[in-house]
Amino acid sequence: MSGVSKLATAAVSEKAQKMLSLMGKDCKIAIKLQAVISAKDHGVKKVSEVFGVTRPTLTEWIKSVRDGLFDNLYVAQGRGRKPKLSESQLQEISAWIESRSRTTCKDVKLFAKEKYNISISVATAHRAIQSLGFSYITPRPRHYKADKNMQEDFKKN
Repeated sequence: MSGVSKLATAAVSEKAQKMLSLMGKDCKIAIKLQAVISAKDHGVKKVSEVFGVTRPTLTEWIKSVRDGLFDNLYVAQGRGRKPKLSESQLQEISAWIESRSRTTCKDVKLFAKEKYNISISVATAHRAIQSLGFSYITPRPRHYKADKNMQEDFKKN
C-alpha cells in the first residue's frame, strides 16, 4: 500500500467535497476533485495511476484546492487547433456562396486556394458551409448508362 500524502489532508478533502457538491458531477473539474478526495485515503501514487495522470499533476491539483485556487483546475482557453479560415474570410466566402446558387464543397475549396492561397480539405469546406448556415444538398445520383427516353416511356405506362 502506498503512503498517505502529507498534502492531501482532511481539510483539503473537505474543501474538495464542498466544491464538488456545488459543481455537480458532469464537469471535468469534478473528476479532478474526485482525485483530490481519493488521494487522502489511497495516496497520490495509487490515485494518479487510477485516474491516468502524473503524480506532479495530481499534486498541483491538491495544492490548488488547499490554497483555494479553484480556477487553476479549469482547462485553459486557447487549446486546440486554430482555424485555417478567419472570420473575415468566412464572411467573404458566405457572400460568394450567396451569389452562386449551385456551390459545392470543391468550389469552396478552390475559392479558398485561389483567393487566400490557403489549402483546405473538402471536409473543412463542408464544415465552413455548415457553420455559415448553408445547407449542403446533393442531387440524387443517376447511373451513367441510364436512358432518359426509356425512363419517360416507363413512367407513362
